[in-house]
Amino acid sequence: MVILEEKHKASFLIGILFVVIGFLVKVFYREYINSHGIDDFGLAGSLPSFFYVIGFSQLLQIRPIKYPSLVILVVVIGSIIYEFKQQSSNLAGLDINDIVASIAGGAISLMILYIIGKKFKNQEK
Repeated sequence: MVILEEKHKASFLIGILFVVIGFLVKVFYREYINSHGIDDFGLAGSLPSFFYVIGFSQLLQIRPIKYPSLVILVVVIGSIIYEFKQQSSNLAGLDINDIVASIAGGAISLMILYIIGKKFKNQEK
C-alpha cells in the first residue's frame, strides 16, 4: 500500500510542476513574446494548453483509479471542448494549434503514467 501512496505522490508532484509551468508560460513567456514581436511559431499561444493538459491529467491520478488513461482522455476532450467554446463565445477563434497541443499533452501524460507505473511496479518486486 505504501507503493501506491508513493505512486500517487509522484503523479501529484508532476501535476503541480506542469500546472505551474503552464501558468508561467501563459503569464510571462507569452507576454514577453507578444510584447517583443517575436515569432516563436505559435508556441506562446499553445504551450499553456500542452502543459495544463499534462498537469491536470496527472493531478487527477492522485487517488487509485480503475482506468487512469480514461481520465487523461477526458482531460484532453475537455480541453478541446474549451477551444470550441471559446470560438462560439467570440472570445477567440478556433486555434488548431491549441487542439494539437492538448492532444500532444495527453500523449505525454500517458507516457508519464506508463513510466510512473513501471517505476513503482519494479519497486514492488
